[in-house]
Amino acid sequence: MALLVPPLLSQTYTASIRGVVTDATQASIVGAEVVAVETERNIRQLATTDDAGRYVLTNLPPGKYTLTVEARGFRKYARGALELQVNQDVSIDVGLQVGELADSVTVTGEAPLLESTTSSIGKVVENREIVNLPLNTRNPYALVFLTPGVSGSVSINYDDMRYSVNGARVRMLDTMVDGVAASHPTVNGAGGVSVFPSVESIAEFKVMGANPPAEFGRSQGSILNVVYRSGANGLHFSAIEFLRNSELDANNFFSNRNKVPLTSFKRNQFGGDISGPIRKDKTFFLFDYAGLRERSASTTTSTVPTALERAGDFTKTFAANGQQITMFNPFTTRQSGSGYVRDPFPGNVIHAQMLDPVAVNAMKYFPAANTTGNPVTNQSNFYKAGAAALNVDQFDARVDHNFNANRRMFGRYSRRTNKNAPAQFFPGDLAIAEGRVITENHMHNAVIDYS
Repeated sequence: MALLVPPLLSQTYTASIRGVVTDATQASIVGAEVVAVETERNIRQLATTDDAGRYVLTNLPPGKYTLTVEARGFRKYARGALELQVNQDVSIDVGLQVGELADSVTVTGEAPLLESTTSSIGKVVENREIVNLPLNTRNPYALVFLTPGVSGSVSINYDDMRYSVNGARVRMLDTMVDGVAASHPTVNGAGGVSVFPSVESIAEFKVMGANPPAEFGRSQGSILNVVYRSGANGLHFSAIEFLRNSELDANNFFSNRNKVPLTSFKRNQFGGDISGPIRKDKTFFLFDYAGLRERSASTTTSTVPTALERAGDFTKTFAANGQQITMFNPFTTRQSGSGYVRDPFPGNVIHAQMLDPVAVNAMKYFPAANTTGNPVTNQSNFYKAGAAALNVDQFDARVDHNFNANRRMFGRYSRRTNKNAPAQFFPGDLAIAEGRVITENHMHNAVIDYS
């Protein structure tokens, strides 16, 4: 099956470095060896300058790099602390000095990297910001609002990415995760997303709000380019626990003044991640889990039949003006002139032998009144408080392998289950009659990348 499927050309999430190598007279140096090394995993990539002294290093995973340039008869050039970001294309021109190769020139403190080869406008949000900034429900997508021109809202549900960039329509955006589109249409015609990276596992993302490269042709609006982080040579693990509880909250000023108590709200988010080497400099792994449990108070006020009405007795059933609502016997319907008339039930009571057995059984599924309600109409005679429940479980698993300096591969699988249950107000034995809709979403996202 794999042989029958043609290779898929994904959109770029990696970075690249390009430039020109020259001597002190600005003459091009041919055949210079340019090496970029990703420091955390020792990923190496090699390029050789052409007849014009040009070089290009592509498909570099975002991360921290060192860049070295060597040529016979010249001192070795070394530059460290290069931090490449998602979808970044930077230019670094190198001037070599005449000397022995054993000597080296180390460059530090240079100006920030500039992208002079692209007109794309965007904003990169790095892992440090994602981890440290406060995030409601710990949803990293909420950080898109750090980008100028972004407005709208996002939530933790797959079909609630309702933000727009620079005035484009909400449905015109595209979300790329590890180079593969995670956006999809929903059943109601809106836009959905199939993966929610955990805060700990996401490396960075970039919002491209204007002039994205042609390779991102799926979108007519903006591009959100998200990259998971990889395992490294060092073992890393963390555990997180976030608690929000209304017992620790202050009540609203106006609620206090009107003696309305603070409603109950409880949210617990927990999880952790572990990453590291399977084989040093060769194979790495990442696994994370995140869970959410939320309970929020909710109330309802409704109208149910009174005990007398259940028995067919409507002597206490009144309209808002205080007039008794008359019940008519449908079996006495007869023509009178140009219309029809019916006789009222004697005493406004329907006798037991006339009650339909289906109606009698259906009446069992209405809860009994538990409050007095309106003193005239008996409306709003059922009040109940409950708690809406939201449960979310998700995990990500990723393995990276470096075959050599020219070939590498990674695979990732993500799964998320989201179960949302409205508050239950009817007693347990009548819950089936309440009409509660419990939604349960299962999201899967998998990527295999071979470079």
